Amino acid sequence: MRNLKFILTFFSIALSALLMNGCSKNSTTPIAPPPPPPGSGNILQNVVYGKNINVDGQMETLDMDIYFPPNMQPGKKYPLVMHMHGGGYSIGTKDNSAGKCLLLADSGFIAATINYRLGWDNGPGVCAGDMASLYEAAYRAIQDANAAMRFLVSKADAYQIDTNWIFESGASAGGSIALTSTYMTDAYVQATTPDVVAKLGGLNNQGNNLTNTFSVKGICSIGGSLQDSTLINSNKAVPTIFFQGGADQTIPVDIGTYLMCPNYIQLFGSLCLYRQLEANGKPVVAHILPGADHGNNGDSGFSNDFMMSNTACFFHSLMKKGPLQNGIYYGTINSCK
Repeated sequence: MRNLKFILTFFSIALSALLMNGCSKNSTTPIAPPPPPPGSGNILQNVVYGKNINVDGQMETLDMDIYFPPNMQPGKKYPLVMHMHGGGYSIGTKDNSAGKCLLLADSGFIAATINYRLGWDNGPGVCAGDMASLYEAAYRAIQDANAAMRFLVSKADAYQIDTNWIFESGASAGGSIALTSTYMTDAYVQATTPDVVAKLGGLNNQGNNLTNTFSVKGICSIGGSLQDSTLINSNKAVPTIFFQGGADQTIPVDIGTYLMCPNYIQLFGSLCLYRQLEANGKPVVAHILPGADHGNNGDSGFSNDFMMSNTACFFHSLMKKGPLQNGIYYGTINSCK
């Protein structure tokens, strides 16, 4: 009844205006465009996707921001990119990723960025941290990323998400989360670190009670790494675009240890993972900036505009199933036209 009353009132106003103005060619009254669908060009902030126990033993609420493309069409679904901030699993928030998400949204993606649980015993100085504590911090972050993705998939209809095209992205620790959450499985961690599973639970059943499944179709890694390069194999290899400084002292560009500390965990960086993906026949691009260190939030001296424009182009090319040319690009040469 309320909607009928609104329609009749609107029709009455429109008819009165027509009788007053007629069909005069000199009328300058503008025709208002239809309103955008809910979410179009907007940002939903502090959306809670779960909660879990943090490193201090306290229950922590987990939230995200969601950026929507402008001029969204009703009924149309849009690809999703979920981005994770950097900060060495110690610092940082979703706010650090606002610039990247705005650019991705302007490129036609629904872009979400999450807060995840932080904290580990990094010791009194360089190379004095507890590696078991660091591994647990990374594990919690993967649990949170998986919980966040389950939440987004559960809201696919409300947010107009095309679940056929889901991508992950991240900088520094966030880049490692994007890679590891895509490749690491419950079976793998149960076989390699059963004590961590016993302490923190599984990778895919924590943070919320949702059971939605998803498949990541592409990754953007900005100064990220994997702890086990053999996770990329003939059974699973996901197209990836990498960005990293050529003189990175935090994450090895190829193979090395975290922070270059001989007693820290071994990591496999952009160039090693590039070779692994190429060997398995997947589209892969690496952007290396010579002389650049790890940079703020893992950005390695690349601008957000450069990284996100090339990333959006890479992802769009995957969606169009067009030809993609693998390559390692040094400097600020665009890899995608």
